[in-house]
Amino acid sequence: MWIDISRGIAALKSAWSLDSTLVPAETATSAGPISSADFLDEAQNYIHAGRHQSAAMLAGDALELTLRKLCTANSVYVSAKTTVDVMNSELVRKGVYNDEVEQRLSAAARLADNATCGLWSELSKDEVERMLAEVRAFTAEHAIF
Repeated sequence: MWIDISRGIAALKSAWSLDSTLVPAETATSAGPISSADFLDEAQNYIHAGRHQSAAMLAGDALELTLRKLCTANSVYVSAKTTVDVMNSELVRKGVYNDEVEQRLSAAARLADNATCGLWSELSKDEVERMLAEVRAFTAEHAIF
């Protein structure tokens, strides 16, 4: 399922910019499961290509994937429709991390939502770079394989 999703994302992104020289990530064609690191690496590629909006969406995907894995590891029920905010607050309630981390992750999730909704004016490259660093640090600290 994740492979199909990443292929769809890659197709959408290349359609957004037909003259882009950015090549879709290898994750779109890999046979293994997609990890948060895959999303974050691709997001970094988009930052370097000047497409910080796409990078924000991928960082949001990495955050959601990491939170889903943490929920599973900590016996928090999640459905396919469970939002990042719900997972975030449930993990704080379980004591996986504190309120400060919850607030930082909520801010990152808002940026990802703005990017997904096409609210480009509400995203700066600097904000997306900070978001990417925050999500990368969080996923490294809470890595679940």
